[in-house]
Amino acid sequence: MNTPSTPSPRRQVFISYAHADAQWLERLQTHLKPLERAGQIDRWDDTRIKPGMEWRKEIEQALARARVAVLLVSAAFLASDFIAGNELPPLLAAAEKEGALILPIILSPCLFEDTPELSRFQAFNPPSRTLEEMSDPEWKRVLVTVSKQIKDIFSNP
Repeated sequence: MNTPSTPSPRRQVFISYAHADAQWLERLQTHLKPLERAGQIDRWDDTRIKPGMEWRKEIEQALARARVAVLLVSAAFLASDFIAGNELPPLLAAAEKEGALILPIILSPCLFEDTPELSRFQAFNPPSRTLEEMSDPEWKRVLVTVSKQIKDIFSNP
């Protein structure tokens, strides 16, 4: 049992995205759903916050449990003060100190390569070949690859 001084185990997939990119979140959720159903992963994004919940507290707790963070990177993502100030700092610290894995997916043309705190992490697709520039079969294959890597991470603790 965790006590206040004992950090909770990192066992979740945290998805960070800008609300302008909600369609990409939905697409990723679809690809991850079989892994969730099989109990192989515990996915968290802000769609799990229900009315009446303390949303900031829910996000903070989810960040503390993140073993994998999928970043859906776009200009809107990089422009988000909330993401930059509240989500990225604990995720980057967890990557540095606890081995949490940061998995960027480049959705659209943006300044990812000019954002050193993020661009040091290998993205699933090159910034020059964003998901929105790909054909449907191509971006779907990227999301399958993301899902398989996440499955492998949680299969090998």
